[in-house]
Amino acid sequence: MKNCASGACRHFCVLILGAALAFPALAYASADDQLEEVVVTAQKRTENIQEVPIAVSAFGSAQLEQRGITSVSQLSNLAPNVNLDAGTPFSGSDTVLSAYIRGIGQDDFAFNLDPGVGVYVDGVYLARSVGANTTMLDVDRVEILKGPQGTLFGRNTIGGAISIVTRDPGKEFTVKGDVTTGSRQRFDAKVSFDVPFTDWILSTISFSTQKQTGYQHRIPFVQTNAGGSAGIPDCTTPTCPYITDAIQAFPAAGYQTSQNEGGINKWSGRAKVVFLLTDDFKVTATGDYLNVDQPASANTVIGINNAQLGPGGLSGVSNACLLGAPIGVLCKLPRGGLSPTPTPMPISPPLAGVNVDGNPYNNYLPYDSRFETGNIDTSYATGNSFSKLKNWGVSTVVDWSIGQGMNLKWINAYRDMRWDVGMDLDGSPQNVLQTSFDMIQHQTSEELQLNGIAVDDRLNYAVGAYYFEESGHLHDFVTFPMGILMIDGPNDLRTKAEALYAHLNFKLTEHWGLTLGGRETHEHKEFQGYQTDDNGLSYKITGCYPPDAPNTLGAPPSLTCQQALGFPVPGSPYTYYPKGPFTQNYNNFSPTAGIEFHINADQMLYASYSKGYKTGSWTTRLSSPHPTYDSSLHFNPEFAKSEELGYKSELIDHRLRLNLAAFHTKYDNIQLNSQQGISPTIVNAGDATIYGFEAEAQAVLGGGFSINASAGYTHAKYDRLNNVIDNGYLLTAHSCPERDPNAPAPTAIPASYSNGVCELPKTPKFKGFVGPQYAFNLPNSAGLLLNADVTYITKEYNDIGNTWQLARPAMSLINASITYQAPSRQWEVAVGGINLSDKRYVVSGQNQGGVAVIDASYNAPREWYATFRYRPEFGGGK
Repeated sequence: MKNCASGACRHFCVLILGAALAFPALAYASADDQLEEVVVTAQKRTENIQEVPIAVSAFGSAQLEQRGITSVSQLSNLAPNVNLDAGTPFSGSDTVLSAYIRGIGQDDFAFNLDPGVGVYVDGVYLARSVGANTTMLDVDRVEILKGPQGTLFGRNTIGGAISIVTRDPGKEFTVKGDVTTGSRQRFDAKVSFDVPFTDWILSTISFSTQKQTGYQHRIPFVQTNAGGSAGIPDCTTPTCPYITDAIQAFPAAGYQTSQNEGGINKWSGRAKVVFLLTDDFKVTATGDYLNVDQPASANTVIGINNAQLGPGGLSGVSNACLLGAPIGVLCKLPRGGLSPTPTPMPISPPLAGVNVDGNPYNNYLPYDSRFETGNIDTSYATGNSFSKLKNWGVSTVVDWSIGQGMNLKWINAYRDMRWDVGMDLDGSPQNVLQTSFDMIQHQTSEELQLNGIAVDDRLNYAVGAYYFEESGHLHDFVTFPMGILMIDGPNDLRTKAEALYAHLNFKLTEHWGLTLGGRETHEHKEFQGYQTDDNGLSYKITGCYPPDAPNTLGAPPSLTCQQALGFPVPGSPYTYYPKGPFTQNYNNFSPTAGIEFHINADQMLYASYSKGYKTGSWTTRLSSPHPTYDSSLHFNPEFAKSEELGYKSELIDHRLRLNLAAFHTKYDNIQLNSQQGISPTIVNAGDATIYGFEAEAQAVLGGGFSINASAGYTHAKYDRLNNVIDNGYLLTAHSCPERDPNAPAPTAIPASYSNGVCELPKTPKFKGFVGPQYAFNLPNSAGLLLNADVTYITKEYNDIGNTWQLARPAMSLINASITYQAPSRQWEVAVGGINLSDKRYVVSGQNQGGVAVIDASYNAPREWYATFRYRPEFGGGK
């Protein structure tokens, strides 16, 4: 934030100034107006958030309800230096979580990639970004821990951790629920039952459903009469006919279309049973299920590069085929019909001579900028549009207070996921860029924790052992122009991880404390790739075909075409990946150390050092054969070392909570997607230095007025890039030329690159939040609650290449609500608005240089909602 001269920034500065001027009113607040204690388990034990020497943002159930939070990603605007998005490039699903904290995270869904921010539900790790954007069903609180959490949470928490804690059942029978309606035929409902079977067997059963029509609309493409312009003959009707291939002509994870995209249709359930076997021994059993069956995420084409596509408007060899050019035997042979391949591709007619009459409007339409609608809420797409998820799990937690200040906890869990998604990325009636994916995942985890107090209550300790096992596959289906290249990529992966950890906090004196900890992790991974081209492009384009034919490409002639072209697996002539399985082993020690100085009972200073790592894996998105296994087929772990200085305080007789933190992180071996040809490929892009600060404040001003505010600054730039090639451009770390925002947009997509890049993706320099709340009673003893949330965010980039078309501009986002509470407080009605400023920005997108298109998924427009809630405990007891 350079200054407060710009419009959006000026408005936010006025809000900050107003908040600052309001704080003196704290001195005149009633003694009864005090902040409630916030309890967290960030250090594997229950404690006041103000006693935890870690930067933590915490949100309770009341705060989540008042702000209409229904998923993890919606917390993004409330927490400083945190970026949470619903979806990643070409994932097509809002259940996928792109999570970044302080510049570190992961913006991909592939099974071979692990998240950089760990998500936990009741202590159980969710290993995949798919399904991590979970619903907020009967949640008690959410804790966002910032910075590497390698000691207590382990692998893949290099950026931080998000811990979701669900509500435990009450001791009396109660029913509570809510119903919401709103824009685009929204209908949400939640209900929760507390059912005590006996005084020592308690249970809660919760259910929710969410439905809403999509905000992006597919519209028919009409090719108008060209009138003989540019040497193209006209057709005899006002609109010219054209042909397309049916989506069933190409392998996919399913076949389903939708006229509206970006809609919601999901339901979830959770059951929790608590057995209070003795005063010291408790067993909790939980089961949860999430079902999603909805259209794919909204996606629109925002740039098609005519110049790159060339005459006729199709890319590469497909254009040449349509114009009748002799490229090997590619154009003459039917598409598909090969064997053996993972998924049989039906036989389609060859492309040679299709448009040789010189009129492309009576056959396949050229793919060019005619398919840019100019409206981010419309698309000419006709291909797949579906997002389906079945995600369930069971867990048990055994909690035993042994005595002598010791508590033993055993958490074991099993989770199972099935995900299918399909989307049309080319935004046209043609099959130019279609993707779909099928993922099956199973995981088992066990954790044994021993927490306690010793040495005359001066030592708090947490020691434990952890085991994790995961297996499954991700099957990629990617159709490139007309199926000339048909990627069919099943990949199998398996991971085992074991860890031991210890975390000690020792009170040296009344004011000084020392923290030491470490975690030793051993990880074993196995992988086998089966990436295949179901149309045999490599053979057909060279003319060396069929695979077992003698080599016609030069010496030695004794080779077959398969051997000459480097396809590595005998008997599988179209498979790119060498035969495995392949293994990787990682050993890591992640320490933490810190010192705390308690100024008094309400103020603490702390300094800490921590390390974390995110595991390596294999590259799976291949589009050419690899004769042997080499280093280009895998990428290494990434590492973070972070120092943090913090101040935590409750001031003015516990009416103001003010927490500050400054951090510095060395981030090495960064894993990022680099667009190499047609393949988005994970590489160890380079190293970066990240530093910044954050502040969070909550204040009770008296008279029913309270306010939450936060601010975060992150400087996240590369120190070094490892000769990263992105869409044919060499990216460098030390030059950051900025396109003049007042200059006209370049007509060619390559001009969007500066040939220099330095900012990490998904990381705005500044984010500020102000959330005032005013509650007062009406004459009939009813209550009225006014809420407003204003978040200001500076510009941020969505990809490694800092593609300006995909960047988010600086903006202010505004939500507000008004709630009427009945005199009994047993029911209430809330009416609110989301994105009242109607700001539209790219949530995720891709610059796909292989087919010269940039596509993007935008956030939803302004919407309203109305909610009725029934809460019997409002009336004074459960």
